[in-house]
Amino acid sequence: MEEEIYFIALNVLHNMNSSRMKLYREMRNFFGNGSEITKNQILEIGYELGLPEYIIKYEYDGCMYANFIMIQNCAKRLSEKAKIDFELYDSDAGYKLSEIPITIDISRDFLELKMNRVDTVDKACEEKLLSVKWSRNKSLQRYRKKVYSFEKLKYVIEELVEIFGNRDIYKGSVEELLKTYGKKRENFGDWNAWINFRGCYQSNTLLKYDSIYSDIFDYTDKAIEWGGKEVSAQKLKEICSKAGIHFDQFVKCAMEDGMLRELGRNNYTITGHAATIRKCCINGFHLNRLSVIIRKREANCFELLIGDNCLYSEKIKNAIYDNTREIENHWLMYEADELGKIITKLINLIASFNIYEEYFYYNKMDI
Repeated sequence: MEEEIYFIALNVLHNMNSSRMKLYREMRNFFGNGSEITKNQILEIGYELGLPEYIIKYEYDGCMYANFIMIQNCAKRLSEKAKIDFELYDSDAGYKLSEIPITIDISRDFLELKMNRVDTVDKACEEKLLSVKWSRNKSLQRYRKKVYSFEKLKYVIEELVEIFGNRDIYKGSVEELLKTYGKKRENFGDWNAWINFRGCYQSNTLLKYDSIYSDIFDYTDKAIEWGGKEVSAQKLKEICSKAGIHFDQFVKCAMEDGMLRELGRNNYTITGHAATIRKCCINGFHLNRLSVIIRKREANCFELLIGDNCLYSEKIKNAIYDNTREIENHWLMYEADELGKIITKLINLIASFNIYEEYFYYNKMDI
């Protein structure tokens, strides 16, 4: 049942290279039907693509870290997340120049709009963003802008559509996009670029085993690749015993869910996927964060893609699902024949969070 599943759909700053894209596509072709995966098979596929062995091994380990490969019925298989994401990399490529992905943090005093700084944003667009007072953080990876009224929000969205809405729909493949807008990696023989992606992090076991995961995350909140601790079998047994759950039952379910990975020698690590879910939960993104993407289509029509979160209140969910249709990855789409309707929908979504005093915004703009 859906209430047992944790999910959060959000805008992701995605690091992609052309070798990885080719390998992902072939993995989907070979293993998308549920076939068992072995490391040797991945190596063979990579060799056929002309990839060096160290790159293939690195990408294989990355798939384990990201919950693209998970354990099911004692065998490694392609996860549902991988099947969806690998397909979306291709199907969404055409929008990477013209779409406007915005993450909105909602507080009582203001809205903070955030956009990832990606390689598909050219110099002219960057200069226009800075000219209309978008700032960049110290790492230069994110643009930010504070908005203090819905009236100002309307103008900000109109500015963004003016900046990005006239860029062409991209006609090429993901690899061509990376080659055109990314950087050549001399040591790898491919191209690399940071791009936006409408991602989703989902767990079928997080809510069911909440107390166990809570203790694990208190012990280590990072995967081992990012400085996290190994979790011994003995430590896991103690945590499971405290919760009254059988150790073997939990480990099997957590590994099939891509939340836990075995390192060998009776040691485990949480995955990067699990660590991201942990971060989303402790930051309470369901309380104050909204992820959206604005796309300008032909004939001056628009789409608003809205990321869902299983922990959103009923009021927020009602606002999201009003006149929308569900698309992949727990995103929903609202379509309109003019930008004003998109802005009104966006304002209604923000208003559903009930964080601020309504008079502050509504007296400044009649929606």
